Amino acid sequence: MKKEMTLDEIYAPVEARLRAVPSAIFEILSTPNELAQDVIQYFFSAPGKLLRPALTCLGAEIKGLRPIQEKRLIALAAAFEVFHAATLIHDDIIDSAYLRRNIPTINVKWGPELAVLVGDYLHDKAIGAIFAGGNEKIFSLFLQTAGLVCDGEIRELKEKDNFNLKEEEYLEIIDKKTAALLACTIETGAILAGVSAEEAEALKRFGRYFGIAFQIVDDCLDFTGNEEEFGKTLGADCSAGVLTMPLIRLLQLVDENRKSEVLKIFSALDGSLPVRQAGTVLQGEKSEGGTNPFQVLLAMIREYGALEYSIEKARLYRDKARLELSIFPDSPGKRSLELLVDYVLERNR
Repeated sequence: MKKEMTLDEIYAPVEARLRAVPSAIFEILSTPNELAQDVIQYFFSAPGKLLRPALTCLGAEIKGLRPIQEKRLIALAAAFEVFHAATLIHDDIIDSAYLRRNIPTINVKWGPELAVLVGDYLHDKAIGAIFAGGNEKIFSLFLQTAGLVCDGEIRELKEKDNFNLKEEEYLEIIDKKTAALLACTIETGAILAGVSAEEAEALKRFGRYFGIAFQIVDDCLDFTGNEEEFGKTLGADCSAGVLTMPLIRLLQLVDENRKSEVLKIFSALDGSLPVRQAGTVLQGEKSEGGTNPFQVLLAMIREYGALEYSIEKARLYRDKARLELSIFPDSPGKRSLELLVDYVLERNR
């Protein structure tokens, strides 16, 4: 894939549907409560990648969609984005995150109490919108998925500061907390389009593999991304005590002396104020010789090839995802999905 390929180009087959999603989001979240409305407008003023709505629409695009279902498809796509937004707001509270989509998080701007309530409001409104269509298969699928997402988040919280966390356990966590929802969105679009059970299962597996690849890359960008492009505070996982694949791999490779050094560095970052950008000194912390703990940790991760290892793992899941599309005939929707899995590995945000 050409590196200059943009999400707008990849989303081209479903562009008209995606243009309708922001309005559908605000329709779902409409409220006379002025404070809640202000917070909602603020959060969605910084648009994300609309990945979940895009997958919902592309799942339908695989086989085409009866015109009568267009409005329902857009409503579901919007509802999945609202549900995802609720999980982000709650994640930011748990992680004491400072930035989200290049603007201060709701918990920073309004405080964690209001952020919790707004996240709950979004969660409930998303569920209501998903149930409104009356499709028992879809809301059964969603409820199972919502349980998996919460289970993954709880497991991640339980494993914070667990320096014995295995790669397989990390993969189980991200499969639930990230990949399960992506799989649900594309399967939902496919169900609306009337695909066969075999095709729906293939797209579900595509979503799981795609989601794992996406999260691995996201975890690498937490170390190496450009903060302005990434849209989130670099080093946020370390600051929250979360071990991701690059760090897990590093701990597998180093000897006991260097492992102790890694743990010491990680402990210095754990619970600290957010790292504003790789190469800058943590707020409230003196640097020695012009370096800071985050820089030292990043240097060790690079030295041992932990980033390259992690990206290679993402490529394996990317390839698994592409293979699931082989049962479908060529179509604009299929080509977009193939481009999207490549985009995951090239992205910087």
